[in-house]
Amino acid sequence: MSWQRGQTLVIQSFHDRPPVWVRRCMASVRAWAEGAGFGYRAMGDEIFDHLPRWVRRKTARRASTATDLARLHALDAALDEGWARVIWLDADVYIIDGAGLTAELRPEDGYLLGRESWVQPDKRGRLQVYHGVHNAIVLAEPGNALLSFHEHAAMRILARHEGEMVPQLIGPKFLTALDNMMGLPASWAVNMASPLVVRDIAAGGGPARDRLLARSKRVPAALNLCHSHAGRETDGVQLDDRTLDEAVTRLERDGLR
Repeated sequence: MSWQRGQTLVIQSFHDRPPVWVRRCMASVRAWAEGAGFGYRAMGDEIFDHLPRWVRRKTARRASTATDLARLHALDAALDEGWARVIWLDADVYIIDGAGLTAELRPEDGYLLGRESWVQPDKRGRLQVYHGVHNAIVLAEPGNALLSFHEHAAMRILARHEGEMVPQLIGPKFLTALDNMMGLPASWAVNMASPLVVRDIAAGGGPARDRLLARSKRVPAALNLCHSHAGRETDGVQLDDRTLDEAVTRLERDGLR
């Protein structure tokens, strides 16, 4: 793929008061984009303006679900502006190796998603790794087969859904189900750091981080640090801002060594 300067736009979104560690993550993405000659756009809550009122009501307690849908419209709108390719990166993605990330962005059928190795304990406390497809990165080109279909499917899923809404309903859960059936274009370059992995990174290493690296198809060029788990306990890890900020510091200084 030819990555000509000025033809690619990178989009991120977060509300107007992100924690320090999120600002550092977004700064890493902006620096990568500018270094590669890409455009960069940071959006706030206006990303939700186009969503129908019924969608906003249904997702009032699931901002991440609303964002899963809103990003599709933001990418499609940017393509309509004339960009040759657009890239969404979640605001909690920290780029470790910019050149490595750029080299991995090879879409098929005009789009690309991310693959993950999610590390968590089983009922006996033994570390397990679950593979899936995620949308912390979404790359799309004009004429792609993904955006319109995903938006259509997401709206239908939300319209039919009743009761408590599970996380990732129209994002990774939906995409992983599709991947299991048809095999989606997706890269290991942007992986997901579960709370256990984030804790290990902040501490300078540990078994969960080692399991992530051992079970991934490549060393990640970027990691999503899971803002959705911040401020609460998951798998015995209290993922607070201090831990997340230390994880960013370690990645900035040492990468994943």
